[in-house]
Amino acid sequence: MSIPRVIIVIASSLDGRIAFPKGGESHLGSEEDKKMLNQNLSMVDATIFGLGTLIAHKSTYLIKNHNNNDEENISKSQPISIVASNSKKFNSNWKYFRQPIRRWLISSSKADDSAKNEFEKQLFFEDSWGKTLISLKKQGINDLALLGGAKLINSFIKEDLITDIKITIIPQIIGGRYTWIPPEQTNEIFNLKRLWEIKSIKNLMNNEIHVHYKKFK
Repeated sequence: MSIPRVIIVIASSLDGRIAFPKGGESHLGSEEDKKMLNQNLSMVDATIFGLGTLIAHKSTYLIKNHNNNDEENISKSQPISIVASNSKKFNSNWKYFRQPIRRWLISSSKADDSAKNEFEKQLFFEDSWGKTLISLKKQGINDLALLGGAKLINSFIKEDLITDIKITIIPQIIGGRYTWIPPEQTNEIFNLKRLWEIKSIKNLMNNEIHVHYKKFK
C-alpha cells in the first residue's frame, strides 16, 4: 500500500536552528520566504506538526491569495491541519481553534471529550509512522507537509519516510538548542546512505536561499 508524499517545509539558520535560544514563536525567514511557504503549502492536502510547535505558535499558517495590487486575503481552500500528540493539553482559547481550517488529531490514546470537540477527526497512531501514513492515504491525503517539531521530523527520518525537503537557509548563526533534527542519545548513525538530489534553488531577499531536495532513488 502506498503512502502520502511527505515534504519537510522549514526555515533554518546556517547552524541548523529553527528558533532563537529562548524558544517561543519565531519565523526566521523574510517576506519572500513566507511567499515560498505559502506556495509550498498550497500544493498539499494536509500539514502535520507536534504539540510543541502548536504550543509555541498557538496557530498555524493560513494560505493567502494575492491580487494584482499585491493585497492578500485568506484563501477559502486550506490544507487539513493535523496535530500529532498523545497529550491533550489543548487550550480552546488558542487562535488555532478559531482559524478557518479542518483539524485532525493523531494519537495513540483515546481523546477525551474536550479534544473530540476541538478536532473533527481522531486517527490512531499504528505502531509506526509508516503504518499511520497508510491510514492517512486511505483518508485521501496524498501530499503531506511536515512542519515540525524536531522530534516529529526525527521520527519520520528514522523510518525513511521523507520524500522531499524544502528548506530556506537563513544566513545567520544563532546557536541554542532548537535544531531541526534533535541530537541522538546514542552514537547510532541512521539514514547515512540516503542521498538527496537538488530539484531547484531560488535566491531570496536578504541573501536567503530556498532549496528543494528530493529523495534520490
